Amino acid sequence: MEGRVTDRDTTDPVERVRLRRRGRERRKILAGGLVALLAVVVAVVLLRGGPPEPVDPATVRGSPDWAAEHYGDPAAPSFERRNVVEIEFLGRAMFVHKGAKRHFFRLERLFEARAPEYAAAVASGELDDWSYLNRDIRGGGGKSNHAFGLAVDINALSNPVGTAGDMPPEVVSQWKAEGGEWGGDWSRPDPMHFETHLTPDEITKRYKRDGTPRAWYLEELVGAAP
Repeated sequence: MEGRVTDRDTTDPVERVRLRRRGRERRKILAGGLVALLAVVVAVVLLRGGPPEPVDPATVRGSPDWAAEHYGDPAAPSFERRNVVEIEFLGRAMFVHKGAKRHFFRLERLFEARAPEYAAAVASGELDDWSYLNRDIRGGGGKSNHAFGLAVDINALSNPVGTAGDMPPEVVSQWKAEGGEWGGDWSRPDPMHFETHLTPDEITKRYKRDGTPRAWYLEELVGAAP
């Protein structure tokens, strides 16, 4: 039967020794390769600072843990009474967290300055705008940012969930540049949805009471503009 010659197949003792040596050399080469590979893996881990540490949910902006850390527990009996305030937003009554209202005033100003026709249509259109509501995220995963008073839904009939919607891109891009999030970017788009990812201290530091950027922040925004 034809096949590979081994040290058991040959009667030549010299050949048997040669084959044994060749086998040992191959095993040494294989072992050396494994050691080298392991060394590379260890080096990469060390260069990256070791294994990745678990992420603290309270540090992820926009997460329920982050919102609770900075804005309080919406399940607390006195949360709504102590924290939720009414504001006028594009001619509508909206209810948001008092610590976030300046950021939503800023959003209103963005609509009025960058998309005035759209803003006017919202103000005179159907009452399809929502804000504070103590509810969970759709599909689970903790409290919605609506429950904290950190989100508003604008012009819902023209921007239903799962569609591209018709939000003015110039408003959306600037809102995101200033620390907000837009639901139209989500895996399941929610283009009516705008939420703040700034802390109360950050909002107070950046904006005046009416939502106008403070002078230092306005300079920063102008300098960052393309």
